[in-house]
Amino acid sequence: MSTESIIRCAALGTGGALVGGLLGGTKGAIGGAVAGLAACAVIEYSSRQTKTASEVDREYKAANRNRLPPAAKIDSYSTVVTPNAPVKAGDTIKVNSAIRAVSGAQEQVTEVKEVLVAYAPSGDEFKRGEKIVSSTPGSGEYDNSFSLRLPQGAPQGTYKIKTQVFLNGKPGATRESSVQFARVNGQPGLVMVAAASTTTDAGVNAQ
Repeated sequence: MSTESIIRCAALGTGGALVGGLLGGTKGAIGGAVAGLAACAVIEYSSRQTKTASEVDREYKAANRNRLPPAAKIDSYSTVVTPNAPVKAGDTIKVNSAIRAVSGAQEQVTEVKEVLVAYAPSGDEFKRGEKIVSSTPGSGEYDNSFSLRLPQGAPQGTYKIKTQVFLNGKPGATRESSVQFARVNGQPGLVMVAAASTTTDAGVNAQ
């Protein structure tokens, strides 16, 4: 970890006071907290293929008069955020996604990617992670997961977590969830709240 990152982590542990004091005022305190989150929060990811190209193509054709779509498409995209219970700062918030991509008659699936963006209570983006989940061209079904850990001293408030799937470099459906960082039995912790809105782009069937 760089010296700058260590300073930001130290500032975060004291509510952003150190970096905030350098920046000045309320805006400085917010900037210090976001800088600390960016330096200290951790995102890890993993993925695995759960169905082969032939399995996905066969299932799609069986449900669509023995035809593939004209162009490559994300046939389904669903996410689950866990735990749905209070956790302590430093514990893991996990976003699990199930993604099914189908090659079209005129366009093959060449890449499936998922991107996660985390936003601080101020609304500022503080962490981003992305993972190419497809290992070879062609249809496939995949499980992908992002694990986000907020450090000790993270600001209280509502954190937004947004994920989006990309097919062949083009953006597709998004999913948004929120977590509320508050005091639980007198101790700082995270409380899951209801998932927010979902946006489905053209050409993507999402669940």
